[in-house]
Amino acid sequence: MRNRSNERGSGTVLVIIAISIVLAITAAVAALASGYQARHGAAAAADLAALAGAEQLRAGGSDPCATARRVSDANGASLIDCSVHDWTVEVMVHRNLDTDGWLGSDWLGDPIRSARAGVDPPAAPLPGAAGSSGWVLPVPPHTRVTAVFGQAGRHWASGRHTGVDFAAPIGTPVVASAGGTVSTAGTAGRYGNLVVIDHGGTSTYYAHLSSIAVTTGEVVVAGSRIGAVGATGNVTGPHLHFELRIGGVPHDPMTALNGID
Repeated sequence: MRNRSNERGSGTVLVIIAISIVLAITAAVAALASGYQARHGAAAAADLAALAGAEQLRAGGSDPCATARRVSDANGASLIDCSVHDWTVEVMVHRNLDTDGWLGSDWLGDPIRSARAGVDPPAAPLPGAAGSSGWVLPVPPHTRVTAVFGQAGRHWASGRHTGVDFAAPIGTPVVASAGGTVSTAGTAGRYGNLVVIDHGGTSTYYAHLSSIAVTTGEVVVAGSRIGAVGATGNVTGPHLHFELRIGGVPHDPMTALNGID
């Protein structure tokens, strides 16, 4: 005869084991879900903190990292690192897991996330209002444009044209579009013979020249002859490549030249 008490005892043990397994799986799933939520929250907090710091940088605030810390705290995370590089804010944040025990941070890892956000540098004032007597055409009277700013094409290293090309015969005089100090006068790779004039936060580039008529450090005024049109560097024919950079960032030169006869 079978021992029914032993059978009942074995069945009870199996039920207890099954319940324990279910509880363990439930705890593991809950812990994993908590870890996912913490990581998602840390990533969101990092993004918001970096963006807030960058906006503070744009507004001229004295401490973008203080703003990033406040935003991080408001989103349930702790700012553990913040740095500012030029016009970019980089942050690292930590958010605590909402779980304890054997599936805590030691097993799931700390939810630490980094983020970076930047803003364009403020535009420096142009040396003279657009279209005013403060600016002149770089190759007067040649005004035919063969490539515009931002035009896409394989001819340009960045994939986009960073200036305006004026078609003109080799030897056509090139003049300074505005007054300033010559910061570059020499050969510059794909630019060929290049002259760069610093106007104080704003620079103009005159590339592919056949000859250069100025030297580094020389002060020029609008209309001063600085060289001649050529076909040096990366070109398919003679022309002047003219760039306008504000804070080192290329801008459309026509914003300064529009309105000039």
